[in-house]
Order: sequence, then C-alpha cells, then structure tokens
Amino acid sequence: ASIDPKAVCRALKEDLAGAGVEFVFGTKYLSHTGHVVHTTQGDFEAQRIVNCAGLYADKIAQDFGFGKKYTMIPFKGLYLKYTKNKTDVRMHIYPVPNLKNPFLGVHFTKTVDGSIKIGPTAIPALWRENYDLKTGFQPAEMAKVLFYESKLFLTNAFGFRDLALEETRKYDKKYFIGLAAQMVQNIDPKGFKEFTLPGIRAQLLDKDNLALVQDFVVEGDSVSTHVLNAVSPAFTCAFPFSKYIVDQYLGT
Repeated sequence: ASIDPKAVCRALKEDLAGAGVEFVFGTKYLSHTGHVVHTTQGDFEAQRIVNCAGLYADKIAQDFGFGKKYTMIPFKGLYLKYTKNKTDVRMHIYPVPNLKNPFLGVHFTKTVDGSIKIGPTAIPALWRENYDLKTGFQPAEMAKVLFYESKLFLTNAFGFRDLALEETRKYDKKYFIGLAAQMVQNIDPKGFKEFTLPGIRAQLLDKDNLALVQDFVVEGDSVSTHVLNAVSPAFTCAFPFSKYIVDQYLGT
C-alpha cells in the first residue's frame, strides 16, 4: 500500500497540538544540564528527555554519555519520476533482495496519486545533510564521515567498496533507468524526466567492527532515552515502535 507520509505527519501534528503538545521547529540542540536541554530557541526542561534526532541522534546521545561505540554514516536516496503516464506500471515491483546488502535496491513505487517512480539509491553521502552540494555543509563533519567511509572502502567491510562503486553509478540516469527496466516487460526510458527531492538514510555504524547496525538501537537511563537507530521500515512501524519505547523505557 502507498500513503502520503507528509499527510500522515500533518494529521498527527494536528491531533497532538489539539492534545496540548507544543512544537518548536528550526531549533538546534546545543547541550544539556541534567534535565534541561539548551537549544537555539532557549532552554527546555523535561522529566524524561527522548532523543529521536535521526542523523544527529548519535551526537546527542554521546553528549549524554551513550552511544559511544557508534557513529552515523549517511546514505543518499534518489528517486526518478516517470512522467509519461501513470499506467505503464500498475503496482509496486521489487527486485529479489541481495542478502549481502542492507539496502533493498532500485524498485518501482506507485505513489498515492498513482504516479510512478523508481529508486531509491543508497549512495554514500559526504556529510549528514548532503541533500545537494550546499545544504548543511559542515567541513569537520565531512572529514569525519569521509574518515569512516575511507576505512570501510579500504577494508571493504560488509562489501562497502562494491556497494559504493555500484551506487555511485546511479548518478548516471541512463544506468539508473536500465536497472529498473530489467524488472518490467515494457517501459519507456524517455518517460523518466525528473528526480524527486532526495532523502538521507541515517545508518548507524558500529565503530568497533565496522558493521552497519541492522536493528533498532535504544540506550538511556532515568534522565534520557536515545533512539540511535531506526532502520527501514521505521515509518511503517512508527506507532508500534513508539509504544514499545514508552512501555519499555518511559514507564519507570
């Protein structure tokens, strides 16, 4: 099934706002003192602090003394939209998964409005918010990401070198389309006209054994709880996973 994730988030925001929850956007975490979080929008005090910061969850957790053995490796997901029509593909089409690869691979998706797109890629990003060449650029952050990506490339841990070389090829639109075309009988390669907005997958790396963490990771104490890794399909299971977090970590 397909849903509109933005619509789900908007509806959830409305429901929570109606229940008295306050939202503060465009706010950067700076530090903490006990139960108080210091941000660019002032201080916030909480009985229990929950860190679900995605791409920066590891850095915030480490500031609280958790997640020391992990770092975040960002992967960029690109999608290509099929603009010729909405009928050449009638349903989701997936490749047979490669069990050596933690990513699903290029597949066809039918969106809520019936549009067709292929993707995503899993291209190693150069910094955490590397949506394009300018957004969120942090030289020090880039240096650290490249340090770990270089180690993974040189050792070919979990086949990273092969993955990186293969995924980087998908910047070539013709090659990208060719992979998807192998899964269907008829598709017009010229029908793929535009890339959609990219996404960044926040993938946790175990620094000790240079392995991608492929399960949920939660650490914390009586002051704070840190969701360090929320692997795909994190959005699909968001509600049962959040209930699990509340029951297991916030109920004490």
